[in-house]
Amino acid sequence: MTLSPVFVDRLRSIVGPEQLVTAPARLQHDSRDYYWFSPVLKPLLDDKAAELIVRPQSVEQLVAVVAAAAAERVPITPQGAATGNYGQGIPMRGGLILSTRHLTRIVELTPAAARVEAGVILKTIENEARAIGAELRFFPSTLLTATAGGFLAGGSGGIGSVTWGTLWDPGNVLGVIVVTVEERPRLLTISDPQEMQGVIHNCGLTCIIADLTLALAPAQPWQQYVVAFDSFESGLRFGESLAYDDDLPKRLVTLLEWPIPSYFRQLVRDNACPDGKALALLHLTLDEAEVAARAAPFGGQITWRSPPSAYLRSDWQLSDFSWNHTTLWALKSDPQLTYLQDQFDPQRVHEQLRLRKERYGDDILEHIEFMKFRGKMYPQGLSLVRFRSPQHLQELMDFCESIGIWMANPHTHFLDEDVRWNGQPILDARRRWDPHGLLNPGHLRSLEEK
Repeated sequence: MTLSPVFVDRLRSIVGPEQLVTAPARLQHDSRDYYWFSPVLKPLLDDKAAELIVRPQSVEQLVAVVAAAAAERVPITPQGAATGNYGQGIPMRGGLILSTRHLTRIVELTPAAARVEAGVILKTIENEARAIGAELRFFPSTLLTATAGGFLAGGSGGIGSVTWGTLWDPGNVLGVIVVTVEERPRLLTISDPQEMQGVIHNCGLTCIIADLTLALAPAQPWQQYVVAFDSFESGLRFGESLAYDDDLPKRLVTLLEWPIPSYFRQLVRDNACPDGKALALLHLTLDEAEVAARAAPFGGQITWRSPPSAYLRSDWQLSDFSWNHTTLWALKSDPQLTYLQDQFDPQRVHEQLRLRKERYGDDILEHIEFMKFRGKMYPQGLSLVRFRSPQHLQELMDFCESIGIWMANPHTHFLDEDVRWNGQPILDARRRWDPHGLLNPGHLRSLEEK
C-alpha cells in the first residue's frame, strides 16, 4: 500500500521527525531479519520492505501510533531487534515497521525477576541483575543486541536452556503488558500462563509487547571451556554426561562436528580448535581439574578456558559460537551452507545421527545444543547442510522425520508451517487483539489461502 502524506504527518506529530525513517536504503536494510540464512527464502523475500519505520520513545507514543495505524488500516510489523527470526519479521505488505527498541526503561529489578520495557537489551538486564546477585535464566546468542520484547515475541531458548528450558516453560515469563491493534488500543496486563500462550513466540501476529517480566536465577561463577575430542560421537557422550547430571550447574553444553570449529576465527587464533577434532563448548561452575577428569574417559582434552572474572566482560564470549551464531560463522566461511532445526529422540540420538550420516555423509555437519523442554532434556540440533537444491533439502528433512527426528522447518516464513506453531491460542489472541488483521500480514498460509 501507499501511505498517505496526512497519515505520515500524523505520525511525525506523535514521535517527532527524527524518529521516522523514510530513506529507501535504510528501509530495505532495517526490514531484514535472518531469512538470508535460507537459500530457499532469500529469493522470495529479498525485495520486501516497509514503507516507513516509526520509533516511539514511550509507551504513550506507541499507543498513539497504533491508534493512528489502526484507523487507516495500515499494516504493522512490530520489531524488536530482528536478531533471531528467519523470515517471520519481514514486512510482506509494506506498511510500517513499529520499532520498540527505544522503550528502554527498567521498571523493577529484584533478585527474583526483572520487569522491563520491550526495548531493553538483554545484556543490560544481565549486567544489572548480576550487580544484585542474579542473572537471566537464559538468553539467545545475540545477547548483546537482542531486546527483551523481541526475544519474547520471536525467540524460544538459548544459553541457559540446558537448565531452565524455554520461554514456554512455566515460571520463566511471569507477566507481560501488550497493546492491542484497534482504533482505541487497550493496554492489557497478562499473567495467566494460558493467556500468555498467545504472546510467547507470536512473531508479531497477535499484539505489540510493551512491557514484560522475566524470572531471574541466582548468579553463578561461570567458567567457559572448550574441550576437544577425536570424534563427534565421543564428544556427544561427554555432553550427555553433563546435560543429564541434574546436580551439575550448567549454562551451555554445545557439541560441534569438525570442520565447524574451523569457522570460529577467534578460537582458531587462540589455538582452541585442533584440526579434525570435534568440540564441546561449555559454561560450567566446575574448576579446570574437574572438567579434565570428567572429559578424560571420553578422550577429551581442554584446549581453552576463560575464568569467571572474564565472564561477559571481554569482546567476545564462548556463547558467540553457539546456537544460531554457529550458523552465522559457517555462512561467513562457506555461503553454500544452510541449516536445519532438529530435535533428536534422547533414547535414539546416536542411532539417528548414524543413519543420517550414512545416507548424507559430509552434506550434513552436526551441531547439538542440549536444552530442557517441559522438564525433559533433549539434544536439540542446529545442523549445517550443504545446499544443493530445494528438492534435496526437502528430501533430507523428510528423511529425518522418517527416522524420528523432530523437524522445525527454517526454510518457510509461514508460522503455521512450523511445528512449534502454537496454533489455536495464537489465532484466538489475534482475533481478540487485532480484529482488522493488521499485524504482520502474509505469514499465515491458512489465511493467505482463504
